[in-house]
Amino acid sequence: MQRRKVTLKLYPNAAQAARLEAWTRLHCELYNAALEERIDAWHKARKSISYYEQQNVLPQIKADRPEFIALGSHALQQTLRRLDLAFQSFFRRVKAGQTPGFRRFKAAKRFSGFTYPDPAGWKLMQHGGRGATLRLGSGDAAMSIRARGRHRFGDQAKPNDITLTRRNDQWFVSVTLRVPDAACARQRTGDMRRGVDFGINDWATFDDGRTIGNPRWLREELPRLAALQRQRARKKKGSLRFKRLGRRIARLHERIGNRRRDFVHKETTRMVRQCAVLATEQLAPKTMSRSAKGTVDAPGRRVRQKAGLNREILSAAFGMAHPMLAYKAEEAGTRLHLSNTRQLKPSQCCAACWELVPKTLAQRVHVCPHCGHTAPRDRNSAMVVLIDAHNTQDTPGTGVAARPKPLSRQRGKSRPVTRETPATTPCVERRESSYSVA
Repeated sequence: MQRRKVTLKLYPNAAQAARLEAWTRLHCELYNAALEERIDAWHKARKSISYYEQQNVLPQIKADRPEFIALGSHALQQTLRRLDLAFQSFFRRVKAGQTPGFRRFKAAKRFSGFTYPDPAGWKLMQHGGRGATLRLGSGDAAMSIRARGRHRFGDQAKPNDITLTRRNDQWFVSVTLRVPDAACARQRTGDMRRGVDFGINDWATFDDGRTIGNPRWLREELPRLAALQRQRARKKKGSLRFKRLGRRIARLHERIGNRRRDFVHKETTRMVRQCAVLATEQLAPKTMSRSAKGTVDAPGRRVRQKAGLNREILSAAFGMAHPMLAYKAEEAGTRLHLSNTRQLKPSQCCAACWELVPKTLAQRVHVCPHCGHTAPRDRNSAMVVLIDAHNTQDTPGTGVAARPKPLSRQRGKSRPVTRETPATTPCVERRESSYSVA
């Protein structure tokens, strides 16, 4: 049994939306009160308040404040657990020598939502197609909210918990499903062996020369986004028109993100369905998109040009594509090989003679002075990682199970990583979008 997560969009009427807003404010009030109690206890008595101590006070809170009863005991406990997990993360970072920010009080409009941690107090009913109904509460206090979305697991998937979130004045519900292993499997339609190089000019280039164009969703919407930001800059901060333009900007950013996520889902699904072996290189988008400002003593060069390149790197969503390929390859039985970039240097290595040929970013054609091999730069990189996958397929220590978290950092040179479908996979949780065909 494995876990998957699917997101559905909710369509509450005016009364239901007002009730969801009221429930969110109550959860926010409980969160802030629990945070204040922890802070006061430490300042006045140097005492740490645990989650269980705060949980035991919930019956008294519901007796004094009857409006909390409709929220459900388990949902209230999850809000307190959310604060406790935040404190655990804070102290873990402090012990590790980092400088994390302390927990802050949250405004009701910035409180994202609340969670039902188990199948109690709610029920999700799928009507076929994309139609669904979410029932919250029980008895006279229950309300049924229309929802839209679907998943690919059929009737075998059983809902386990839900999280209601509010984004840009819209409501969504994320449902965690318990799915049998057989229902998670993807049908593979081909047995090709392909190397792929992700880039900006072309989003993906394969070793056979085929390419996938980069849609550049952000660049396409930049003029409209800049116009809205200029309009908002001319409005008085905090005014009604300022807030309206802020919501329009947020909806535009959300639309760009949805289109990007849908594109990456479709393309990664198509890759793992067609390929029995898929090879690419490990990428670090955070390092690749580092600012070129430098310091006061050593200022950077071509800062504006690097800022534009960083925007394109982040817009291409390489950090989103690799995790999707990892879990989808596991489900389809595809061998996913991730070559170590610093050790192999696919962009500089010749696919014919394996000699290093240094090149700048402006050089888009690989010309080897040693053997005369000539090929487009990205295609040559795809051929190199495919050869690396073939050479290391029998090397001990390169076969590991696909996992939702990145591999731990290793000192020194790390080996190439091959992600294969294990005989028994751990029960892990992954997120899928309900608006894609993935």
